[in-house]
Amino acid sequence: MASIYDMLKKDHREVEKLFEKIEDCLDGEEYAEAEHLFDTLKTELTAHAKAEEQVFYEPLKTAAKEKEGEELAWEGGEEHHVMSLLLNELSRMDAEEEEWKAKIKVLSEIVEHHVEEEEDEIFPQAKKWFTKEQEQQIAQDMKEVKDKYKSKVEEALEEDIEILMHPMSEKRSHSSTHQRQI
Repeated sequence: MASIYDMLKKDHREVEKLFEKIEDCLDGEEYAEAEHLFDTLKTELTAHAKAEEQVFYEPLKTAAKEKEGEELAWEGGEEHHVMSLLLNELSRMDAEEEEWKAKIKVLSEIVEHHVEEEEDEIFPQAKKWFTKEQEQQIAQDMKEVKDKYKSKVEEALEEDIEILMHPMSEKRSHSSTHQRQI
C-alpha cells in the first residue's frame, strides 16, 4: 500500500487536473461539460477532505499536541470547511453564470494554497509525529473512509451548511466539530 503522503499527493494531482479541465471547458463555453467535471470535483474534494480530517488531521492534533503540527492540522480543517461552503454554493448555480466562474476560480486558488501548505508544511510535521506503522494505518483508514464519503457527498456537504446556518445552536468543542462522521 502507498504511504499516506503518496496517497494524498495523488489526490491533489487529480484535483488539479480537474480544475484545469473545468477551466478549459469554461474557456470553450462548454458549460454542460464544466458542470459534469464539477460534479466529479465535488465528489473527490469532499471525500478527500472529510476523510483527511477524520483519519489524518485528528491523529496529528493528538500526536503533535501544542506543537506546530497541531496548529497546522486545525488550519487545514478550516480550509476544508471553506472549500465545502464554496462547493455548496457552486452546486446551486449554473456554470454559465459569471458568479460561478468567479467562485470556481476562488475555489481553485484556495485548494492550490491548501495543497502547497499541506505538502510543504503539514506533511513534514506529520512525519515527525507518526511512526511508519501509524502512517500505514492512516493510509488504510483514509481509503476506507474516503470510499464511504464518495457515496454520501451531499450529506457531507450538508454538515457544513448546517454549521453555517446554526452556528450558535449548540456549543461545540473543537474536537467534536472535526470528528463528525457519517
